[in-house]
Amino acid sequence: MKQTNIAFLQEGATQATRLLKSMSNPNRLLILCTLIDSPGTPAGQLSQLTGLSPSATSQHLARMKEEGLIECSADEQRRNYFIKNESVKKVIATLKDIYCPEDLP
Repeated sequence: MKQTNIAFLQEGATQATRLLKSMSNPNRLLILCTLIDSPGTPAGQLSQLTGLSPSATSQHLARMKEEGLIECSADEQRRNYFIKNESVKKVIATLKDIYCPEDLP
């Protein structure tokens, strides 16, 4: 393998590690699974759906926003959240397909 290919693969592995580390929390995964099904969900509803306190939800949302996983738009008095990163969408869709299939018993 050429040296340039190794450097390219190493950079890809570094990016993948950062992405997986950002998502490696059950509460953040739950929020992301909710957002993949319902883009634009407000923070208050995310808190209710996940069972997290508003404060905990806000902290997770802030961290994921800071790390480039999600973005928000302001709608009057609410902030609506969306998955920003296409890689996150693909990973969450795959995890959801494996661990949260539609045809649960």
